[in-house]
Amino acid sequence: MPDTEDTKTIMDRREAEGLAGANMLGLLDELEHVSHPLSRFLLEDGFGSLFADSIMEYRNWALITLASLIAFGDTGDQLQVYLKAAVQHGATDDEILSVVNHACLYAGAPRAVNAARHLAGFFTGERQQRLPGVVEKTIRIGDYESAVWDNGGEGTPIVLIHALDMDHRFWRVVYPSLARLGRVIAYDLRGHGRGRGAPATTSLDQLADDTRTLLDLLNIKKADVYGASYGGAVAQYFALNHPERLRSLALLATAGKSPREALEGRAVNAEQHGMQAQLAESLIRWFLPATIANNTWEVRYARQCVERARVEDWAAAWRAMARRDVLDRLKEIKVPTLVLSGKQDFSSTPAMMEDTARRLPDAEYKLIDPGTHMMVMEQPEPVAAALVAFRQSLSAIQCR
Repeated sequence: MPDTEDTKTIMDRREAEGLAGANMLGLLDELEHVSHPLSRFLLEDGFGSLFADSIMEYRNWALITLASLIAFGDTGDQLQVYLKAAVQHGATDDEILSVVNHACLYAGAPRAVNAARHLAGFFTGERQQRLPGVVEKTIRIGDYESAVWDNGGEGTPIVLIHALDMDHRFWRVVYPSLARLGRVIAYDLRGHGRGRGAPATTSLDQLADDTRTLLDLLNIKKADVYGASYGGAVAQYFALNHPERLRSLALLATAGKSPREALEGRAVNAEQHGMQAQLAESLIRWFLPATIANNTWEVRYARQCVERARVEDWAAAWRAMARRDVLDRLKEIKVPTLVLSGKQDFSSTPAMMEDTARRLPDAEYKLIDPGTHMMVMEQPEPVAAALVAFRQSLSAIQCR
């Protein structure tokens, strides 16, 4: 049985490895040959004491250390060590880039620029994998500005419309699979993302007109329009109001009619109690309990979207959604349509989605299990596979 000192050393090394993996242990072993006291100090007083008692999760620990290194002007190998640690514990490239951007404000542009240059390989590699060929730009859609991803691919473009209170980043995991098939565009609805604080949303018809305006600005005659939840409601109204601009439709976690009183209640609750009071109910309805407990990127992203939302934008969106009722008009949508439902979706239930699919003349219904209301983010692999297969089926039909 190891003595107390050996046991403590094992625990200290375990904490170091927990943060940054075997790479950190290797660096400590290298330092041991240079300066035993310094190595011992870092291991015992750092990882074994100060850091071991930290209540921060490893991801936040690594991000804060990155920020500190950037502020000190350190662009050596430690920057790469903590970059790898942050990624290992689930930090996204967007979160790491946010740390660099914040450093510009507090530590000055020269140090932030130096850090960005030394991390450029990581950012470029991640972006090319996640958003191949994408140019992010700001486009003025009528009376508001929207952030837009556009990879400039070939063929009929796919237009992606995000869920309520999210923004174009909602599609970040699904986007690469679709981008391999041709041009893919994702944008921010008014009142969301870069469109926060825009002139108020008045109706789903208005949002459908915004989508048409975006297509006009991008010189797109026809598109495949895929919408999730609130975005799926917008897609339905686009299909009904502008059928000449639509080649196909995909409706994810979105039915043809809303429970009006319940959705109106979401608006009133925010107006009376603020956005913090909306967090618990939203996350519980959107994600599986295990996902919330693990605090994965989609949960962190959704949480910050809710926390940063303006009550006015939130309330206007829910009221527009509450008035959705096109069940009796769905027969007018003649284009091929994919209806994608999540078995564990308690907002747009499988029964609601099946009813929607039955009313569409040319619909394919598919159930994702497990599948939640935010399955685009929480179950992206089966969602992407279903969307890719649907898109490819259209190409196969056109080739006949």
